This record gives sequence, C-alpha cells and structure tokens, in this order.
Amino acid sequence: MPRTARIVVPNLPYHITQRGNYRQDVFEDDEDRLSYLSWIDYYSKKYKLSIFAYCLMDNHVHFIGIPREEDSLARVFSISHMRYSQYFNKKKNASGHLWQGRFYSCVMDEDYLAAALRYVERNPVRAGIVRKPWRWKWSSAGVHVGQEDGVINLENITSLIDTTAEEWKEYINSDENDEKVEKIRKHTLLGRPLGTKDFVAKLGRRIGRVLNVLPRGRPKKQRGNK
Repeated sequence: MPRTARIVVPNLPYHITQRGNYRQDVFEDDEDRLSYLSWIDYYSKKYKLSIFAYCLMDNHVHFIGIPREEDSLARVFSISHMRYSQYFNKKKNASGHLWQGRFYSCVMDEDYLAAALRYVERNPVRAGIVRKPWRWKWSSAGVHVGQEDGVINLENITSLIDTTAEEWKEYINSDENDEKVEKIRKHTLLGRPLGTKDFVAKLGRRIGRVLNVLPRGRPKKQRGNK
C-alpha cells in the first residue's frame, strides 16, 4: 500500500521517524548526537514544534511532537536534517544522501499516544542495547522518569497524559502491546492516521479528504527501524 500525501494538522500529536540512507549509521559518537539535537532544538523552537519524546539510535531517529503550524514538521526536519547532513559529510569528507528520502510520520489520537511514547522510549531495549529505557542517554526516557536534566527542551508529557514520574517509569519498563506496536509502525510508514474510525472520519472532514482506516494485518518488517 503506497504512502499518502502527508497529513499535518496543527495541535495534534505525531510520531515522526527517519533512518539513514540504505540503513547506514547516521551517528558515530556523542558529538554527532549533540550536534544533531542542537539543530532539532533550535528549529523546533523557531518553527513551533512541541517535542514530547525522542530517541536517537545509530541509524534512525524517533520523535513524538505536536506541530503548532501546518509547516512545522516539514520545516523542522527538512532543515535540521539538511544541516546535520552537511556537518556529517564534512566530518567524513564524504558526499551524497545521509538520510533515506523524506521522514515518515503519522497523526494519532489519545488512545495511541501513551503507547507511541513508550514505543519511542523503549527502542534501545528492543534493540538489546540497555535493559531499562532510562539507561539510554540519547532519549527522553531519563527526563520523564526524573533522572536526567535533558539535552533539548522537552514539553511535559503530563500535559498530554495523566501520569507521574514513577508511574511512567513503571509503564515504560513493562512489556508493550504487540498489536499497538505493529499499528504504530505500519501507520507511520504509510503516513496514515492512527486512531478510531470516529477520529479518522473527523480528521478527514477537517482537512477535506476521505481517509480510510487501514485493515488489520502485520506490516512488512523494516530492518534497522525498531
């Protein structure tokens, strides 16, 4: 099933991800990660993208954010990733595309939001890098459980969901719902809204497009994108 034209509705939560071209690593060391996050932090403030969660893996990135304007997502990620590509290629004395095409994203309703936040912050656990999500320095998990100050400016997740630091720690340390994880992956890769039929129908009326709910089924496995 092909990807749809990107759907961006201000003030709704999105899962955003992008991976390296041919699944190559996009980060080699902590200096790379800090440089990348500095551009994300700067342009998210400039173009009004509220970031609630993120995770940097070696060859891909994940974010949960709320765009405040229709072009917030496009501006933040296209410019940040262009700037980072220039930095990385200069460092490596290389040329060519660092990122694989355009970034993936999907809008979601409140029922999937907590699951998507956990999905993002448990990436290093699923990859076998750490046993506890908050042990991975390059994600928002440590901030949300009260153990880190944070590298970039993050919005408080308590403005989205009713939780405390201890409750969130317990939640992200628990096993995920496989069906929800599959849906998050599939809808993000296809750019389809993730939520109830009512949510999708209301969203369609809001943007003047007919948006169909995806049928059940497992998505094709995407290597290097946990």
